[in-house]
Amino acid sequence: MSEYIDQLWDQLSEKERKAVNLLNKIQAENGFISRDLLTELSERIGIPESQLHGLVSFFDSFRTKPAGKHRIRICYGTACYARGAPLIYDRFTEELKLDGSDTSPDGLVTLEQVYCVGACSQAPVIIQDEEIKNKIKSYQVPLLLGDLRKKS
Repeated sequence: MSEYIDQLWDQLSEKERKAVNLLNKIQAENGFISRDLLTELSERIGIPESQLHGLVSFFDSFRTKPAGKHRIRICYGTACYARGAPLIYDRFTEELKLDGSDTSPDGLVTLEQVYCVGACSQAPVIIQDEEIKNKIKSYQVPLLLGDLRKKS
């Protein structure tokens, strides 16, 4: 058993030692939940790894692979979808050369679809890291990525 999982266990009170809390803590500290840590956690708390994997795959917030340096979430709520979110997503996918992955090969960006960020009047909306950008058009995607590359 890893020292990391033991330390994590000791940090939490008995009430907090629920599988979801432990998974959230691992995600917050590591950015993702590796297969090895999932196995070790399973052994530590006595829950089958398949059940933990079920939790991880059920909740969209959990990642099983490292994320990119920047996170871009594209709103797919009704208003954003109707105003071009799929075109924006496709342009990001093309520009980032995503091939079945959500993270660009250079590790710069992780692209995600989210459902309704509560900014319908500003649709279509993306969230770049934690900044909301509104009324985005697909032709702006290369410019947004260029700015990110300059910052990195």
